[in-house]
Amino acid sequence: MAGFLSEALPYISQTATLAIAAAAVVFSHKASKEVGQRELTTKMWEKRTDTYTEILRATQDLDPTDRPTPEGFAAKCEDAPPEGVELLARDLDSEEWKEFTARVDSFASDEVRYLFYLWLASLSGWAWLIMKCLIHYERDAVKYNGAIGELQRSYTVTHSVSKELTAQIRAELSFKQRFVRKVSVAAPEGFLGAVVDVEFIRGKQVDLEPLHAGRPVSVGRQGASGTVTGRTKLR
Repeated sequence: MAGFLSEALPYISQTATLAIAAAAVVFSHKASKEVGQRELTTKMWEKRTDTYTEILRATQDLDPTDRPTPEGFAAKCEDAPPEGVELLARDLDSEEWKEFTARVDSFASDEVRYLFYLWLASLSGWAWLIMKCLIHYERDAVKYNGAIGELQRSYTVTHSVSKELTAQIRAELSFKQRFVRKVSVAAPEGFLGAVVDVEFIRGKQVDLEPLHAGRPVSVGRQGASGTVTGRTKLR
């Protein structure tokens, strides 16, 4: 028995060495894969964080309360160039903006992406109401006052969506779970992609398919017929 063990020992030792080497290779491969996954997760998180920062900056830059009143736009339209007066402070048709929204589509969570496009839709609603006010400005006081009332509501709506969007971003950056509250929206008839009223109610918003918001571009000068022409492109 002792002689058999003596003869078999080199083979046992060799087998054990091979087993240990194989285990080391497997462990090394697994560890390398885990490191790669962690690096990818870190890079994705960094891109998401940068995108969220850009979103918050956009909500500041495009705050409609920083834009002229209907009277201010009417005054600007009198001497407007052929391309009209820009409704918003940033060009939503620019390559820079398109690249930004592509990053939102790529890196934002479904919840943030939904609220971001809901916010854009509320901006389109505000733009639609600005044009509605301009149509009736100094022509029909009753309709103008009604449009002004709707416009004032749109400022509140845009602010409430912006607050919800900011709260969602802050929660995600703090690694806290948060769902979008159930949303009820109202849109102007015949104006695709805009919302003029948004209400967040109790419950969870299940459908997070983003709205295809109309992009407010510019408002033109008053024509001979007394109308105001506006340009809005759809996403």
